[in-house]
Amino acid sequence: MSISTLAPTRYTSVSADAAASARQLSLPLSWEVSPGVPAIPQVPRHLHVVGTTEPRVTGEPQTDRPTVEWVARMARAVAEVGAGERPPGQLTRWVERDQLRLLAARGAAVARHPSTRGRVTVANRPRALQQVRSIRLCPIAPGIVETSAVLVGTERARAVAMRFEFITERWLLTAFSLG
Repeated sequence: MSISTLAPTRYTSVSADAAASARQLSLPLSWEVSPGVPAIPQVPRHLHVVGTTEPRVTGEPQTDRPTVEWVARMARAVAEVGAGERPPGQLTRWVERDQLRLLAARGAAVARHPSTRGRVTVANRPRALQQVRSIRLCPIAPGIVETSAVLVGTERARAVAMRFEFITERWLLTAFSLG
């Protein structure tokens, strides 16, 4: 007696590929370096894909907040203008007009202060190079971010608080406070 006589013909016509796939199922594979530590780490939140083909709606920010590096450069520039070490015209594109006027007035007042008399002129004196030690970004609403920065220079540490709003296709400084 053979197997073909016992099994009906409709069951013997199974292809070799179908039989192979029925025998072996794929298993979910997850690698771990150690218990609880995956071998492939998650993508950090501060990284984003560059060059997406998705069209952007005009007037909305490309990201929900400006980059930390850009905020650090702005904090340093705002502190330098406020200390009279940088011309305010360099920030015209990034600072609202009224705020730039206040910042320029503060820089001029620092330059006129009696403690600066007898020093080399503001244009010729070396700048006290300031390092940005920490940055905090706090999204308030879509297109509005409040930030704070701590700058450390040769003389002392300084705090800078800034509010950025996404206006006319760019982040614009709309309020600041220098400590």
